[in-house]
Amino acid sequence: MTTEPEVPACITRDNLTSPWFPNTSKSLLFGIMAAGVLFLLTGFNRLNHTDLWGHLDFGRWIVEHASLPTADPFAAVQTNQPMLHSAWLSQVIGYEVQTHFGNEGLALGHCLLVALTGVVLMVAVAKRQTTGTVAWLAGILMFALGLPIVGTIRPQLFGMLGAALALLACSKLLTSRSPLFWLPVLFALWANLHGSVLMGIAILGLFAVGMTYEIWQEAGGDFAKVKVDTRLSRVWLAVTIATVATFLNPHGPLLLLRTIFFGEHAALQYISEWRALTPNSLTGVLMIASTIATGLLFKFSPRKWTAYELLLLAFFGLLTLSAIRMLAWWALVCPWVIVPHIAAFWAAYRVKQELPAEVEDEPSAMQTLIAVGFLFMVLILAPPSYSVIAGRSRGPAENLVTDTPIYVADEVTRRELTGTFASPMDWADYLIWQTNGEMKPLVYSHVHLTNKETWDEYVKIFSGDPSWLARLQQSNTRFLIVSKARNQNLVKQVLQADRDGKGRVWIFYQDQKSLIAEIRLPEKAEVNPDPVTPADPVTPPVNTNAAIN
Repeated sequence: MTTEPEVPACITRDNLTSPWFPNTSKSLLFGIMAAGVLFLLTGFNRLNHTDLWGHLDFGRWIVEHASLPTADPFAAVQTNQPMLHSAWLSQVIGYEVQTHFGNEGLALGHCLLVALTGVVLMVAVAKRQTTGTVAWLAGILMFALGLPIVGTIRPQLFGMLGAALALLACSKLLTSRSPLFWLPVLFALWANLHGSVLMGIAILGLFAVGMTYEIWQEAGGDFAKVKVDTRLSRVWLAVTIATVATFLNPHGPLLLLRTIFFGEHAALQYISEWRALTPNSLTGVLMIASTIATGLLFKFSPRKWTAYELLLLAFFGLLTLSAIRMLAWWALVCPWVIVPHIAAFWAAYRVKQELPAEVEDEPSAMQTLIAVGFLFMVLILAPPSYSVIAGRSRGPAENLVTDTPIYVADEVTRRELTGTFASPMDWADYLIWQTNGEMKPLVYSHVHLTNKETWDEYVKIFSGDPSWLARLQQSNTRFLIVSKARNQNLVKQVLQADRDGKGRVWIFYQDQKSLIAEIRLPEKAEVNPDPVTPADPVTPPVNTNAAIN
């Protein structure tokens, strides 16, 4: 009689466990993998040339002067617009990162901020008694809904992290007092990292109002029972201490008031992210899709919809309709609300269809190995982390967006140009950065520091208005930098002025995407034809073979 050999238990088990190695649950594994995906996808974004460099300019100025500027230190035209130092701390952090770790450090910081925001949001959803291993979905939804926002590194990412932590506090306040100890620190930092601290107060405030209604309903309208409910005191104490903590900033309590009216500056209406949402834009499509999904869940989810969920959805939904940039907060609030309902709907669906019960989420060492291997793969595939691991920094052509005026900046620094200039607004910040503030722009990305008259001048010039040259001369602007793709009408007029023989305009640099011209005042039209750099040849150099940046 033969007996079959006994198969070792380690082979028959689906999940290998070990008392000497950390065990990971399936829920945690999915969360780690979701965070890795956020890190990896963010890593493929290049550094944008818009207000990133403007914030770094301010960070450098603050560090070098060990103080906050009382007036705009970069603009060619001083307008006496009040300074708003709501992001000075993130500006300093960004400058220090760039100084010590270069552009790769900024790109890596971008990845870490987005991934950390996703992790915090996933934890916040898990704390809402979400059934099943679906908390990871919150992080993925946050990234998908916030796609137009999270792809650009800017101080607003600190605000998004703060909002995710505020939502985590809402999840925990129902059963714990612990958020009361770290919320003041969070809001004090937030008030100096980004002006969106009002969004955090709105999250806590709406949650407190909604919870008050829920508690009142549970108590059957008995005010005595409502008054002694510890949850009520916790949520309103959280709102109070968070609000008071925001006063710890250079403007004190006035920061909140000034932030409310910040968007009323006339020039901001020309910036796309400050405009109202349109249905045919990516932001509009994401908003419509998430709203439809939320509506379906409202009808079919077996989980109770609470007052604070509806208040948060209504407030931030309407806010997003008013301005595209508000999508950042909808991208956080919407997943926090709907993912628990998705989990409840899926659980009810499985029961209705008599599907097999979900396997118990048993931690195992094998899942730990999978998590470690996945994270290692992410670090190798993500360009910023690979550059750090390999010790090889990518050049500007690889880690900066293609519209960054790299070659224009190289020419400006080569010639050691100084003085005033006019350029596309989103190019000016990078030129300020590369010249250490020696070049003063007519307008740059901090348009809230520009008065209406200067902004109107800028719009007239770059729209190719026939008065463009007279306007530049009247404002004593010395150099004009033009994008050939975006300012075609102006380019034609600059070329004509350069060739008319009157000496008012001299184009001394061109490449496939841009040109730089010197603007001469009428009384200086007959002077040395090359006052920019006397050592250069008389014939203006034209770089026709420069690579497209």
